Amino acid sequence: MLLLLLRLATGGAMLAHGIGKIFQFGDLAPTFADPLGIGTSASLVIVILIEIMASLAILAGMLTRLFALILLLTMTVATYTTSTTTGWTSAEPMFLYAMLYLTLLIQGGGRLSASHYWLAKRSKTKPALQTA
Repeated sequence: MLLLLLRLATGGAMLAHGIGKIFQFGDLAPTFADPLGIGTSASLVIVILIEIMASLAILAGMLTRLFALILLLTMTVATYTTSTTTGWTSAEPMFLYAMLYLTLLIQGGGRLSASHYWLAKRSKTKPALQTA
């Protein structure tokens, strides 16, 4: 039950951040971090897509570990780039998100997740191996 609560809280909050970035795109794009060297606008688009798609997957509990890893990497880069430019106080929320995603990476989505349901259903319909 706690993993469900963690997934709903982090997934919902990060989804709100991703959607918020869409509405602030014009203001954010010129100064957004560009750690990959592809341009600030392209970096912002990638972060928006990651935050929205991964958050939806985590909310549903589908491939939680994979999407937690993706968001963990995103938040680690955000923590580093923010802390080196504006200081630790600005980077602290990103670090806390990274720790939450690390927890989901280690623990997975839990029993109340789409992946757990899908795997349980799949294992019931899969024929057992027969030995001769």
